[in-house]
Amino acid sequence: MKIKPIRVLIIVTIFISLISIISGIYIYSDMKERKEASLDVIRVRNSLNEKEEALIKIKSNYGSAVKTTKDTKLFINEDGKYKDVGSINKDVILELESIDDIGLDNKCFKLVDSDYYVSYKDVIPTTDTINKRYLNYIEFPLEVTAKEKAVYYDENFNEVFVIKNPVTAKVIVNFDDYYGISLLSRLVYVKKEDVNNVVEVDSSEDMAESVPAILYHFIYLGGDTSCGDIICHSEEQIDSHFKFLADNNVFTLNTSEVLSFIKGEINLPKKSILITIDDGARAENFIPFLEKYGLNATLFLVSSWYPVSKFSSPYLEIASHTHNMHTTGVCPTGQGGGINCLPESEILNDLKLSRETLNNTKAFCFPFYEYSNYSINLVKEAGFEMAFIGGSTKIKKGIDPYKIPRYPILSSFGVDYISNLVLG
Repeated sequence: MKIKPIRVLIIVTIFISLISIISGIYIYSDMKERKEASLDVIRVRNSLNEKEEALIKIKSNYGSAVKTTKDTKLFINEDGKYKDVGSINKDVILELESIDDIGLDNKCFKLVDSDYYVSYKDVIPTTDTINKRYLNYIEFPLEVTAKEKAVYYDENFNEVFVIKNPVTAKVIVNFDDYYGISLLSRLVYVKKEDVNNVVEVDSSEDMAESVPAILYHFIYLGGDTSCGDIICHSEEQIDSHFKFLADNNVFTLNTSEVLSFIKGEINLPKKSILITIDDGARAENFIPFLEKYGLNATLFLVSSWYPVSKFSSPYLEIASHTHNMHTTGVCPTGQGGGINCLPESEILNDLKLSRETLNNTKAFCFPFYEYSNYSINLVKEAGFEMAFIGGSTKIKKGIDPYKIPRYPILSSFGVDYISNLVLG
């Protein structure tokens, strides 16, 4: 029986269609497999890129000191998992433990001398430093435990961080309403109302019962002996004095620490001293010696005489010696400084201008060491919290903060004189 041509055509068409379908299925399957393989390659590449980018970010955000870029969480590591235990405010400096080889597992950085961590995403390296002067203070024989979720503040009483767990620490500063403690490598303050428990503990450290303040005037360099006054100093004298203080690890104070010592808010080591310089003439010549030996000093500047910028140094505090009242013969007694007899308004205007010029300093020094109840009251009214005079006695806790004595240093005084003041 013959197959009709039309049937043959239909069979051939069906056959070709089947072959096309089968081929299409194969090609589609092959293309799909190739596409999936390509996607797998892309995914692997993307994964590698993400890891590389994450590692780069981790490394770029690490430093021995970092600063928070936003309000961020504080963690502890429990069995490999990071648990939220508090918060840190933006722009807070933190010190990190060193990491020998940073890897992808370092997504949280550990803080120095603590069990706390911060996310690498929330910090950036910084060259800023934390004030560590408190490490020189002698701790009080008190240990306090702060409540859960207590707030901790910096020296300006701005909030720094909150920690959910109770914190126990020794007292370093004892203000009326705050305890100062060491936490996260810094001195922070917690309100006394946020403290649950206060315990007396033993303390074997010796502390100062009194500290000396010394007073220099004019330093002459390069063998210049043109000043024959007893309050002029050679660079050899200053160098020998400052070298002695540095070699003996004497803690050189600032005026706020002296005030806190007088109030009983801090305890100081036995080897402590306040270095002061009066007036401002040639005072910039002290700066290289302070920086050479890493010592701190306070310049009582007559602020109308010289620009503050002339004395720029992290080792030199600038305080007030009036704006323009360091003139003899204005008043009838003593050397006649005007602060003891000029009208109240004139004196207050001078004192307030001096404070404004000198970054609102709280420390003042009476011209020619001359003072009266009249001048002391005006110094208080102008906003000063402490004032220095002359005298040859040491500073003790509880003395009048507006009559702080200093030992004038004369050109003939050698290292033995400084040694007797500090070590005697």
